[in-house]
Amino acid sequence: MIESIKNKVWDVLKGKEVSLAMLYDREGRILWHRGRRIEGQRIEDGRGFSKSCAVAALRQGRASEDGVAVTRSVGDLPESARLLYVKNVMVVPAGDSLFLYVDGGVKEGFSLADAALIGAMGAMLGETIDRFRSGGGPTGNIAGDSAAARQVRELVAMYALEEEPVLLLGETGVGKNHVADLIHRLSGRPGDLVVVHTPNIPADLFENELFGHARGAFTHAEERKKGLIEEADKGTVFLDEIAEIPLALQSKLLRFIESGRFRVLGSVEEVRVEARVIAASNRDLAEEVKGGRFRKDLFFRLNVLPLPIPPLRERREDIRALVRENERLLRGKKLGAGDWKSLEEHPWPGNVRELLHVLTRAGIVLTGPLIEGEIGRLLGGALEVEHAGDNAALAGFQAAIDSGKSFWETVWSAFIRRDLNRGQVRLFLKGVFAGSGHNLKGMAAKLNIREGEYPRFVSMLHRYSIHPRKDG
Repeated sequence: MIESIKNKVWDVLKGKEVSLAMLYDREGRILWHRGRRIEGQRIEDGRGFSKSCAVAALRQGRASEDGVAVTRSVGDLPESARLLYVKNVMVVPAGDSLFLYVDGGVKEGFSLADAALIGAMGAMLGETIDRFRSGGGPTGNIAGDSAAARQVRELVAMYALEEEPVLLLGETGVGKNHVADLIHRLSGRPGDLVVVHTPNIPADLFENELFGHARGAFTHAEERKKGLIEEADKGTVFLDEIAEIPLALQSKLLRFIESGRFRVLGSVEEVRVEARVIAASNRDLAEEVKGGRFRKDLFFRLNVLPLPIPPLRERREDIRALVRENERLLRGKKLGAGDWKSLEEHPWPGNVRELLHVLTRAGIVLTGPLIEGEIGRLLGGALEVEHAGDNAALAGFQAAIDSGKSFWETVWSAFIRRDLNRGQVRLFLKGVFAGSGHNLKGMAAKLNIREGEYPRFVSMLHRYSIHPRKDG
């Protein structure tokens, strides 16, 4: 889906006095709707729209010459539609697998201009969907034409419009973070994507970090603190490596997923949060359940929409597409035939993340517009350039901050995507800290962090062990 499907499409259509807009697929699953309230998850058992018109489009299976699958106005509508005060209905195809249904209760019928606009919206959605599925748009590093890459893109396109949890499964480095970000952006949810890096949270702080605490909940709890799940309200919370969550807290997480409600630490009042859940694991969760380390009911609840991401060694034919999608990392350098051969034969134990790091190092340390044969040496580890590479890469982030961008947009964003590791972030902050007279507030100002964000910034320094005073 396109990122604006849940806001731009509706903003345009409601200007044409549309009462309901609904997207459904050829299996009759209702994926999204805005406007009048409807019920049901499938066309066949749904209520609140003209079922006969929606079914007619499914049966027809294609558009007529004017691009419309179904169009009806007052005299042609069934009694059930008139009871909803609907006066006009139009259904148009959206690509090869979806339909856009719209109806209204003000006009006697859609005008030719209205029909053209609705048809254009359906065509735009369809074109964007098909382009994404073919790998022609941003892919979240699942570019390529292998059967595995196409399958992942199909599932991303399908799951983006759902509200159920998604469970990303795959080895470390396959790109689970990128896929989670892509699902969030394509969903069009108005809130933020909040990433919970569970391996970085001490066991005794999990409940506080996820659900927050009330004022007075414990010593030094001087004010109410939102947890990461609450920060994701109206957006998406991504629970990276969910198997790390303590068993004792998994029941509270399950209750939130099922009800959208939880109690913050030290409070009897419930908080309601509307956040879509995406979880990820590089472990076999079924085995974790057998070993008593993961709740069976939580596993079943998360496994509604599983999305396995294959390792790079199982889709080597996608390496060229991945390099082309990330060629900016090479800084204008071109690979020779020998380099392509090295890339395609490498076992890639670190998967896509390792490939991106290799391209980054090549762009920084190798010379000449053509780097024939040099990639093989980088893969073999013969070039000892890690510290030089770190310094050069971090200089690029400093330049972005000097141009007016904030720490959150640059260094922090790269850290969350795992394009920078903890040591690199700490190295960067140490330099800024020293240049600020070893003053934290001065450092925050140099990083373009607003005054109101300072408490969050200091909290992040401690939470993720990247404080510039910390060694190692």
